[in-house]
This record gives sequence, C-alpha cells and structure tokens, in this order.
Amino acid sequence: MAFSVLRSVVKCTRSVCALKPPKNVANICRCATPLAATIRLHSNLQAPAGVDHAQKIKSKNIYSSSESDSDLEPPGHRGETQFWRRKIRTFHGILDVNKDGVISYDDFKLLAERFIELGHLSEKHTHEFRNLLKDLWEKRWGPINPYNLVTVEQFLEDMHHVINDKHLVRRAHSFLPYLFRALDKDQSGEISEDEFKLFFQCLGLQEEDAILAFRSMDEDGDGVVTMKEFVKHGREFLITEDENKISKYFFGPLMEH
Repeated sequence: MAFSVLRSVVKCTRSVCALKPPKNVANICRCATPLAATIRLHSNLQAPAGVDHAQKIKSKNIYSSSESDSDLEPPGHRGETQFWRRKIRTFHGILDVNKDGVISYDDFKLLAERFIELGHLSEKHTHEFRNLLKDLWEKRWGPINPYNLVTVEQFLEDMHHVINDKHLVRRAHSFLPYLFRALDKDQSGEISEDEFKLFFQCLGLQEEDAILAFRSMDEDGDGVVTMKEFVKHGREFLITEDENKISKYFFGPLMEH
C-alpha cells in the first residue's frame, strides 16, 4: 500500500536551509540562525507580472508519473537499499494506526476517516477515496476480514513487487491526490504550511516535523505547496532510493532501522 520519516541535521546558510542525510537520530537544528528567522514572508511574494495566478496553479498541478521514472533503478533492481527499506518500514508504522505491529483494513479505514473528517473532500471525492482504498486492499492483500493482517515483512515484500512492476509502480501514488484535496480547505489547488500541518496531525506526527517537511518541499519558495509538488514528493518517498531527495521527509522522521 501506499498511503502511498526528519530526524536530520539541518545546516543553515542563513538564507537557505540545506538538509543533510541523518548521521544520527537526534532531532536537533544546529543552525546559526534561529528557525524562526528562516520563515518565508509570504505576504511579500508576488507572481511575476503577466502571469495569471489561476493558470500558474493549474500548470503546476499537472503531474506525470514518468517525470521521476528516470531516477529509478531498472525493473528488478529496485528496493534493494537499506534506505528504501527504512522508508517503507516507516510507512508501515504510519498505516498501523492502532500500533499493534500489523496493518489491518480497519487501520486503513481509521486513517482515511481522519482525512475525510476534516470536511474538505467533496461527496464525490469522498466516495472515490473510500472505493480506492477498498479496491487497493483487496487487490494487494486479499479479503477484508479481521484475520487478514499485514506484517512489516509482508509489506516490504509487497512494496518491492510494486516498484519493480512497470504497471503497478505508476499507480503507487493513486491515493495522494485525495489526501491533498482533504487538506486544501479553500480548494485553491495549493496548501499552506498550516494546511500541511493537518496532514501530519492526521498521520499522528509532530507539528515541528510538519514544518520542516513543508519548508523542504516548498521548492520555489512561494509559501505554498501545489498538488503537483505534494504528489511528486509523496511518490518519490515510496519508490526512490536517493538519500539526497527531500522527499524522505514526506512522512516524517524515518525509523532508525
């Protein structure tokens, strides 16, 4: 599954924060400049003259799964690194809502309802989201019953199969647009830092980690994240093995092993 995590050392250059892969699990910002000083002043940012804001959002939201395929290892050789396994173990831990060590369909439903209960999904998208998760569970893990439980190792094996299948890998991120819409209060096609905090809140993660993840994902520094940016980083978290990609922060601090 993919619902389809930043204990990192942060190096500040005062104008830009560059994130380095973690050498330990300490969640410490060793910045010469306080974190508050790195906050972007959104109100002073304007779109370039002559650019229609709505058109800008529309163009930035167009995402093709092939955009990041060039970063992948050839089929059959993906998912071999310990880094990728850490990411997928982390993702399993998020999906394991009741923290009993396994994923059940009830975990799926509980997590989905957290996003639905934010109240921002339309009736149509709510119906599609629930059907998508039901279909995903039945196709990946079989019948829906209390005894069908997915362990960490089963999840790793399944995700390894997904990213090495040229058809399945293109749908690994199919749930992500629904998560974005659930966060987008005003349906503007963009989410702010405060809206992104709702994402980590639904996942049961810390607000401070949400702030760091958001600022690393906001690549163009405009103070918002579009659906295209959101889906891109979420997909990269699930399928790539490059430790330098900022997508490693998408689901919060990574498990140590």
